[in-house]
Amino acid sequence: MEPTAYEHTTESRTGTAPIRPHPEYVRSVEGILKIVEIVLCIIVLICASIVNWYSIGGGWVQFVAASAMISTIIIFIFHFFNIFGRLTTHWNFIEFIYYCIFVVLFIIAAIVAAVRASYHPAIGATTFFTFAALVVYGVDTYFMYRSWKAYQHPVAGGAVVTTTTTATTYETRTQY
Repeated sequence: MEPTAYEHTTESRTGTAPIRPHPEYVRSVEGILKIVEIVLCIIVLICASIVNWYSIGGGWVQFVAASAMISTIIIFIFHFFNIFGRLTTHWNFIEFIYYCIFVVLFIIAAIVAAVRASYHPAIGATTFFTFAALVVYGVDTYFMYRSWKAYQHPVAGGAVVTTTTTATTYETRTQY
């Protein structure tokens, strides 16, 4: 009767994902919201540029739409290539603050456009799409807030390695 010992070792590695395209982000709610925000900013820019109302508030609406579009494109690229995942700063909080600021800027731009909507139909269209962009940025702000609350303390770079070793001893007996 000899006891036989078996040892099973499992090793799992968790670390930061490499910088490469992540097409699954485009299909996520956050990715779809970013794409809709970019498209709405482009539409607001086009509508606001049809009529020359720069001196009565059109310039502000164009500035808000253009700056929101450019920074949202940059944030989308950072998420798409998982660059935020490799940085050690609290990007969830920074992105949440960014969205709060642009919600306030879009509120002001939508009010400015709504006050001037009676001057031209293109300004009325600008008003509609500015309010639509405001709603989408507001929804994305809510998701950023939830993401920030769920992940307040991100793990700083480097990989985490977990090793589990299980030892099992079996005693074999033979009966004659």
